[in-house]
Amino acid sequence: MRARSLGARFRPAALALRSPMRAVAGFDRAPVAQTLGATRLRRGVAVLMALYSLVYGSLALAHGEGFSIAALITLLAACALYANRAARFLRDWVPVFLGLVLYVMTEAAVPDLGMKIHYTPQIEVDRVLGFGTLPTTWLQDHLYGGGTGPLELFSLAMYASHFIAPLLLAFLLWAVWDRRGFTDLLFGILAVSILGDITFVLAPTAPPWLAAQHGLIEPVQPIISNALYHLHLDAIAARKGDASSYNVVAAIPSLHAAWPVICLLVIRKYRLPGWLFATQLALTIGVLFAIVYTGEHYLIDALVGIVYAFAAWWLLQLAFGARRAPRPAEPAPEAS
Repeated sequence: MRARSLGARFRPAALALRSPMRAVAGFDRAPVAQTLGATRLRRGVAVLMALYSLVYGSLALAHGEGFSIAALITLLAACALYANRAARFLRDWVPVFLGLVLYVMTEAAVPDLGMKIHYTPQIEVDRVLGFGTLPTTWLQDHLYGGGTGPLELFSLAMYASHFIAPLLLAFLLWAVWDRRGFTDLLFGILAVSILGDITFVLAPTAPPWLAAQHGLIEPVQPIISNALYHLHLDAIAARKGDASSYNVVAAIPSLHAAWPVICLLVIRKYRLPGWLFATQLALTIGVLFAIVYTGEHYLIDALVGIVYAFAAWWLLQLAFGARRAPRPAEPAPEAS
């Protein structure tokens, strides 16, 4: 009764929000939007937006700023506009953009509560996982040749896919599969990020490269920074490891590991094509290799990130009622 009462109280507010959102989505289907003149204008603007995003993204790369998320979002909006789905894009993606902005702001402004930074526990666990040797050290000793080659560029691409790959998957779910799994993906990433942020505040942990700087482990080669400088992305390379630019003691859990796992769980739940699952699985394995090889995370960081992803997914399904099929009703007893 109490739950029903609360639902009745919030129903007017939900309906009040739902009506404007439906009205916004209805703009795409309005008769005026289907005319030849409107179609040509819409597609022309979409092409101009796409060109702008490509030019802006290229200039960002040329000036050493790295890949531009803003340029990618503009390109996605241009595609939606060209397909006459701009209003629905606005309705469905505004929460995504707000969440992305809030995430970046949170990462840049994690409060310092004076908690002790943990350096050694993850080192000890990783030595056990590596049979006496740190996996990062072993990989760099056997694979790193002292310069920036194909493996280092691959690792940089995997590391940089943190924002790009989930955004592209979300757009595919939205544009190709009629939003199947779209909400689960967004809330899953949001849930695991919140759990991670709480952990970062209460138990800050140092990555391998930072522990190496303090002489606690063998030297770790700055593969990510070297690769960025090799690509002349000097501006973003200079910010790598800068504690004033981002939270450098947020190693456990690894959100680089958690986000791809959330993507895998969404694809599996909604039984999306096998090629998509295989592509996401390959990306996940690539990310796990890259973050350990480059010294951005210990192996235990990645494993804990995977555990956090499953925990966040379980909480999400619990909150959504798990969308389970109801149990079949027991047959009524026959009258005697």
